[in-house]
Amino acid sequence: MSRDLVKKVIDGETYGFQQFGAKQALKVLTRLTKIVGEPMALAFTAAKGEGKLSTRDIDPDILASAVRALMERLDEDNVVDLVETLTASHLLCNGKQIVFDVHYEGKLGHLFKVLMAALEVQYGNFFGEFLAKQGIKNQDMPQALQT
Repeated sequence: MSRDLVKKVIDGETYGFQQFGAKQALKVLTRLTKIVGEPMALAFTAAKGEGKLSTRDIDPDILASAVRALMERLDEDNVVDLVETLTASHLLCNGKQIVFDVHYEGKLGHLFKVLMAALEVQYGNFFGEFLAKQGIKNQDMPQALQT
């Protein structure tokens, strides 16, 4: 069964995202969680306790703990492979398959926009439901995490 492409225009280029199959979605989500799970939990717990979800409103010590937890989990090869999986495989740009290194060369800002769009396509419904169960409303989330 073929999944439809979800089209998004980013910086004037039309991207077609195809959702992962269930197994790949779970594998990628597991990898993401291992990297950002604890840091996000720290930040959300602190923000929820304050009744706010803006990083400028979070206690700087708690934010520092979240950043430290993230830095401890970063591995260059794992991060590059994960980002490439999300922003090159299952993705077309202007109707053509992309070559990661060539397509994003000199365009890291653009890469991160595509990455956020890919996360929304792949996991937007999951994170939206998860955050709602935590009592976090969509309008209270940072713009990049809104679904």
